[in-house]
Amino acid sequence: MTGAAPYRVLCLCGSLRRVSSNRALLEAARQLAPSRMLLSLYDGMSQLPLFNPDAEVDPLPQPVQALRAAVGACDALLVACPEYAHGIPGAFKNLLDWLVGSLEFPDKPVLQVNASGRDSYHAQQALREVLTTMSAHMLTGEPLSVPLPGAGCEVAFILDEPARRAAVEAMLAVLATRLAAVAGG
Repeated sequence: MTGAAPYRVLCLCGSLRRVSSNRALLEAARQLAPSRMLLSLYDGMSQLPLFNPDAEVDPLPQPVQALRAAVGACDALLVACPEYAHGIPGAFKNLLDWLVGSLEFPDKPVLQVNASGRDSYHAQQALREVLTTMSAHMLTGEPLSVPLPGAGCEVAFILDEPARRAAVEAMLAVLATRLAAVAGG
């Protein structure tokens, strides 16, 4: 990461829902990001094959190659994941499993955000454990909370309400400050 170039942040949404609070939060963050941060939303989770260590050989499946390339090209990850049955949704855990053996992920700065507030602590704890085990560089001690309603939350719901918009901007400020500290300036 350099001080002059904008930080490239890859947003990983743990939900496959078309309209989810986690996706809306990440999209709102993308729209509100300051010019020193370029946020992009990874949208290939549903194309990833089920993880199988036997398939982790060259050539990797194309969707896995694309995921790893996207992670390798970013300066940091912004992760928003819902809770399902007190855990990480299977599709998102599958995505993470494909990154375990990658060279692109270790020591990657990660900011974990919780769009569900207090209702989603099991998955947040489990996700933090998985990310730490994968050698993520966690940017905060706990996930940042931006409480939103569940399914059906749209980006406009966040952007049109000053308090919700301010919460996303505060989250982005934490991300920018922590990235600058990691980069040494």
